[in-house]
Amino acid sequence: MTGPSSLISRFAAWTAVFATAIVLLAVFAFHGIRGNVFEESFESPLDEWSSYLAGRIGTDPELAQTAAQSHRMGVVLTTDEGVFAFGSDGRPTTPEHLREHLGHARTIRVQGLGNLQYSFFLPEDTTTIVISSVMWLWIGALLFLVGVVYVVQLSQLRPLRWLKEGVDKVSEGDLTTRVPVVRMDEIGQVGRAFNHMTSRVEQMLNDHDRLMADVSHELRSPLARMKVALEMMPEGDKRDQIAADIREMEALTAALLERERIKNRASHLQTEEFDLVALVREVVATFNKQGPGVILSAAPDTLLAQADRALIKVLLQNLVDNAVKFSLDDSAAVEVSVSADDTIVTITVEDDGPGIPDEQADKVLEPFVKLDPSRGHRNGYGLGLNLCQRIVQSHKGEIHIEQRQPRGTRVSVKLPT
Repeated sequence: MTGPSSLISRFAAWTAVFATAIVLLAVFAFHGIRGNVFEESFESPLDEWSSYLAGRIGTDPELAQTAAQSHRMGVVLTTDEGVFAFGSDGRPTTPEHLREHLGHARTIRVQGLGNLQYSFFLPEDTTTIVISSVMWLWIGALLFLVGVVYVVQLSQLRPLRWLKEGVDKVSEGDLTTRVPVVRMDEIGQVGRAFNHMTSRVEQMLNDHDRLMADVSHELRSPLARMKVALEMMPEGDKRDQIAADIREMEALTAALLERERIKNRASHLQTEEFDLVALVREVVATFNKQGPGVILSAAPDTLLAQADRALIKVLLQNLVDNAVKFSLDDSAAVEVSVSADDTIVTITVEDDGPGIPDEQADKVLEPFVKLDPSRGHRNGYGLGLNLCQRIVQSHKGEIHIEQRQPRGTRVSVKLPT
């Protein structure tokens, strides 16, 4: 695409403008140092200025003296009455003295009517000041042009920043992200394609979750009939094996239905104000008799939070249950801590189990992901941490998993107050 709205065309045009400005500055700077272009460019303005000044002086020597003193230059006025010369300090002198002492100055002569003549001796420092002023004017103009080009280029690239932020949010699991599309150049087309892609992926995942929930719901009736038929079977190893399989299917079905329920609840939060520390103590107390035990290692006396209490309770239960489930026989107690500042509440759960490798920390947040059982990770459905991530994201928070040393896992949840 190379039409008027093409990003490539705009970049090419602005690059050409910028390059032209640099070339012009280089040419003027070079010849300015050489003293050619600037001096020649001032010939016409100085001639006009000199003619104007001569007209103001007329035949009056006193005005010539005033002009010499005011402009700090030598002035020679030739009239029918005589020749009058004044130095740059306004004092009377002779034309020979001026030519001797200001011979290096720029001399401009203006012919008046009859024998009327004017000679103006402009010292080099005066010309240099004027040239330097114009030089600085050119430099300032170039800097201004650079600033304009920078602002324009920045505005052209702003959609790229939106696109990058959108990709970051999608990588964190927020498939509701859409980027603004303000124009239809190459970047605008990419933004529109990005929005279409995330919409399709979100729809596919929603269809997948809905299918899993529907299948799980439909399995409940066949499982109930299988349990009834199982009661009619004779006692034995075969019956025990079938009963164990049915219990596992029921547990998986219940987990899938619970996942769908949590997802729907997370989409419509029912926020309320409650004491978060009291809720943490309540959850910790339910796990005291399991595994290595659970302790609340650090927390303020009270901490009021504005959130969905039911979902936060599910979050805490899943985090602590996951830590207890993956603890080893010789593991220390699971530690839970709560802290807060002006904007963020942090809940940390630390266990002394085999740990989750750093390269798999993000992967375990995905549904149905289970780590290698040979590392000490027992069987499960891989849904607990995914549920935690959904709950945290619904509250605009963050969840981080990192490996402890020498072993164990630390899960940190940050929620906005």
